[in-house]
Amino acid sequence: MEVEDSHHQAADDQEDDRGPGLPPAGAGGGAGPGPRPALGGMAGGAARVLLAALLGALPAAAERELRFRPPAEAPVRLFTEPELARYDGQQEGQPIYLAVKGVVFDVTSGKEFYGKGAPYNALVGKDSTRGVAKMSLDPADLTHDITGLTEEELKSLDDIFNNVYKAKYPIVGYTSRRILNEDGSPNLDFKPEDQPHFNIKDEF
Repeated sequence: MEVEDSHHQAADDQEDDRGPGLPPAGAGGGAGPGPRPALGGMAGGAARVLLAALLGALPAAAERELRFRPPAEAPVRLFTEPELARYDGQQEGQPIYLAVKGVVFDVTSGKEFYGKGAPYNALVGKDSTRGVAKMSLDPADLTHDITGLTEEELKSLDDIFNNVYKAKYPIVGYTSRRILNEDGSPNLDFKPEDQPHFNIKDEF
């Protein structure tokens, strides 16, 4: 089984959001002495309107910043086996998900490898950790169970997990086995995978 080369996606450039600034106050010029022009003139009126607009916009802008500020920790989606099976690449327009080591990746961008009729379609819609480790498409290996794998196979699993899937495909959640204990209680040792090039999607 051949796994395609990994590549990193470039981060999107952030736009520079500059707000309007107040125009510099100009000094009135005159040849002889005379009273200073009052702010009530046309220029002064425009300055007052602009100043009022700026002062009125500041609280709203601050409120928008607070309202749309992302949470400190993104929510984590849990996939049961039947739920993960729905993302097996058989339906056009449906995302394609593949789990490795209990981590669910969105491999839709690699549909030429994982989509319907594609070479590695057998891996998707399930946790195929053993198959990835052994580079096998044998149905018996399309499971999360890594019992009996050799040191070489375990090293191959870690290499592919880190250098292909984590490097190339966004994480969208975790299998129930990764998050929960066998009795259904939360696994207190669970920690989301670090994936600096992607954000965990909010699926709730």
